[in-house]
Amino acid sequence: MLTTGLATVALGVLALAPRLPRLARRYDAAALAPIDGTPAEAADSPLRHRLDAWVAKGAGHGATLLPWSRPAVPTPLAIAFTPASHARAVHHFGYRLAGYHQLTRRSRVGGIIYRLGVQLRPLAWFLPRRADEPWDDAWLARADEARLDALSRWLPRRPTLIVLEGEAADSAGRVAQALAHAAQHGDQPVRLLVLGKRPADTPSGVPLTPL
Repeated sequence: MLTTGLATVALGVLALAPRLPRLARRYDAAALAPIDGTPAEAADSPLRHRLDAWVAKGAGHGATLLPWSRPAVPTPLAIAFTPASHARAVHHFGYRLAGYHQLTRRSRVGGIIYRLGVQLRPLAWFLPRRADEPWDDAWLARADEARLDALSRWLPRRPTLIVLEGEAADSAGRVAQALAHAAQHGDQPVRLLVLGKRPADTPSGVPLTPL
């Protein structure tokens, strides 16, 4: 009986071992900057539905059969652009996509439990990603050389939405080029949303969608 129990524990440890390094991954503040502030409630809009469909398309389900396998991501990087006047609606969408609203509606203890569940999610490699699972988020107003260098080395720890506005939107092509490393070597979908005109000089083969 004891031998069986020890064997079960050993198998469990072996199964989890390939996933443990993922627990150590943290939000990369050198490459990303989180959405700031709580947005005002926004009415349901056609733009929100288009954003929902865009981030989900080609994102994959995130599950794998074996703990050491990498999840399939049909479209690792996709780019979209929408007028800067949509910033408020995009802010609200990104806030909810990142799950911040889940924290505001919970108690302090409930928020801690929620955060813990998010952090431990990589251990459940066999479960498909739920529609309400939080993404990492970034809202960049500037994309200087230090930021671009960090993005060129960055790998996503979970699905990630990056929004560019202002000066960063003007540099969208360079940001997209910097994200080529994440698209090639990462195993999570990355979505780059530009608040402004159609970006130029984006990587070939990367979907570019007007919203």
